[in-house]
Amino acid sequence: MGYNLNESMASSVEFFIGLLVFWAIVLGLRNYLSRKGFSVYPFLLLWKKGTRDQWFPGLARSRSFKVFETLSVALAIISMIGGLYLIMSSLSSLFFPAKPSTVKLEPIIPGVTVGIDQAPYILLSIGISVVLHELMHAVSSTSNKVPVKSGGFILLAFFPGAFVEPDETTFLESSLTAKLKIISAGIAINLILAGIFFPLAIYLPPLLSHGIYIEGVIPNSAAYNASLHAGYVIQSVNGIAVSTPSQLKAVLESSTRYTIGLLTPNGTELVNVTSPTHFLGVYISYYYPWYVYPFVAFFLWMFIVNFSLALLNGAPLIITDGGKIFTELLKRIHVSERVSMAIQGFLVLLLVLAISMSFIPQ
Repeated sequence: MGYNLNESMASSVEFFIGLLVFWAIVLGLRNYLSRKGFSVYPFLLLWKKGTRDQWFPGLARSRSFKVFETLSVALAIISMIGGLYLIMSSLSSLFFPAKPSTVKLEPIIPGVTVGIDQAPYILLSIGISVVLHELMHAVSSTSNKVPVKSGGFILLAFFPGAFVEPDETTFLESSLTAKLKIISAGIAINLILAGIFFPLAIYLPPLLSHGIYIEGVIPNSAAYNASLHAGYVIQSVNGIAVSTPSQLKAVLESSTRYTIGLLTPNGTELVNVTSPTHFLGVYISYYYPWYVYPFVAFFLWMFIVNFSLALLNGAPLIITDGGKIFTELLKRIHVSERVSMAIQGFLVLLLVLAISMSFIPQ
């Protein structure tokens, strides 16, 4: 599936105009929303309420959840290492210009860094992932006898979020093991979800593909000279059905003359193409029926969002769960919180630099 650049830009403009109108209405209703328990700021809407002390006590005290908590600490440490590796790898091109970075840290912004058509899947994935993340914090707090004081929801621009607040006094008086379990539970569930959705995002698309979607055509290429256009779907080559890039490559390498079966806006047609180099000159992706694509997109973004949350929230970056774990571990070896904050502040600067570099053409 693909989208036209001009249509995408128009949709992006419409989206951001709609976003501005939405926030203008929210700000206009500030007094009314405040009476309903909301805190309203420009591009920030927050709802917070005191909540029950215990969350799902049956689950919290179960043997399986105790095992999960133990594993969650290890998974959080893995996420911390992975987050640090991600930041350092993305900066490698700065320190080693001769070796271009293979990792690029780029923020997910619908209409800017990804197509606006992906916004529903991204926002749904973020909403589900963040709610489950905070739910695990709450259940782990109950498991470790730390009351949950409050919880709520947040909307930042158009990104949804959620939070829970364990009782701070009880949390600070808890053992190091209990603290690590409570903090790690959220990171762990995101890493587990990423592991669940990874095979769905990687292995399902080729199984569900119904053809090869042409995203674009290289000027003066064999496809260009045969009048193939973006938006066409390659369904067969020389009578052989193709639905994945590897199938297309295998058929192209078997000959230099091709009869390509296409699905176009006007129906199906056959086009003859000649390429002595076995190269069509097209940018391609999988093609799905309209009823399949939403599931494929959702699985992909559930993997991306959860993997990103696990690594970045696992990294020691002051406000992250990884930062809290880092501070607690340093306290154990008698390193002050001030030193921990200084180290994490430096890492935040590296993260900002890494993200900034993603907008610089390589």
